[in-house]
Order: sequence, then structure tokens, then C-alpha cells
Amino acid sequence: MVDKNNFPVRLEGRSVILEEIQPKFFPYVIEWRNNPELNKFLNQPYKLTFELEKKWFEEKYLTDETQGFWLIIDKEKNIPFGTTGFTDLDRKNRVAIGGRLILGDANYAHHPAFMESFFVGSDHIYNLIDTQYIHVVKKNRKAIQLNKIMGFVPNTGKIQYPHELFRNGMEQFEFYRTKEMYLKVRKKIFENLFESLFS
Repeated sequence: MVDKNNFPVRLEGRSVILEEIQPKFFPYVIEWRNNPELNKFLNQPYKLTFELEKKWFEEKYLTDETQGFWLIIDKEKNIPFGTTGFTDLDRKNRVAIGGRLILGDANYAHHPAFMESFFVGSDHIYNLIDTQYIHVVKKNRKAIQLNKIMGFVPNTGKIQYPHELFRNGMEQFEFYRTKEMYLKVRKKIFENLFESLFS
């Protein structure tokens, strides 16, 4: 079993670090997930407290190898500014659900570190899977547009996770992206912009 407590995942890019959730990050997560502007499309119909976060971390997260939850950190300033991750990792069938995306600090909306975080996280997860699914609230137009730019397309075939289509009173679309689709987007967007982003 993976020892998340003593050996948290740390993924490093040119401008960003993705570091697995740990107690030192709880205050950031609690603040962001309780912010009405940030949580209106989240599956969280309650106020998050330190006690609830600690309970979830110790009793569910640390013992569950099918999920990952990372803080997105500005590498230069060592400042956390968002979260990302996955759930429902199925190593046998090589699929997972992507999600947990929150941009906690709006100042990073157009920052190279935010863009790079999508690729650092995806490079990692596509070593484990062949297809990633996501579920986006139908009213969340910004997220739909962003994910389309990142290569996700609507699932017009058999829905893989029907229980995800209605969460916290909100209807959601199911999108998917294969590894091949991801690599095309990676080349088109990230590799072609790399020098201009980090020069």
C-alpha cells in the first residue's frame, strides 16, 4: 500500500509544484472550499471545518489508493494557489475521474504556473491510465470551455459514471480524454508555448 502520510506525492514542473494534501495545507483548502464564489459548483453541501477535513484525511484519504488530491504551488514563491486531483482510479481498467480543481487565488488565472499545473498533473496520471473522465456542472460555462481547450470531449456514448450526472442538486455533463488525445493537446498547447511561457 502507498504510504501517503510519510511519502506524499510531489510533482515538480518548471514553474509549479503539485504536492499531495497534508495537514499543513488544510487552512488553504478550508478557506477556498468555503468561499461562495469558489464552491458554487462543488459537490459540498456543507461548511467545511478543520475537524471534518482532518477526519476525511485520516479515515478516508490516507487509506484510499484510488484518489489523489494535490495543492498547486507557485514554485518560485512557494505559495499554494489552488487544488487538483483525481478519484476512482482503476488500475486494472486504466481509467480515473479527474477533478478537484479550484483556483484559490484569482491572481493566478493567467499565470504560467496555473497552465503548467494541468500538464504536470496529467503527465503523472496518464502513466497510470489510458482514459480520464470528468464531470462538469452544466451551468459552469468557464469550466466546460477550459476542459474543451484541454482536449476533453463530451461522452456521447455509454455514460461511464451515471451517479456523477446529478450531484448536490446540480446536473453535470460527462467528458472524457484518452492518453492519445492528451498528448496531442500537450504538443499543441504546452510544448509549442514552453519557451514563451518561461523565457
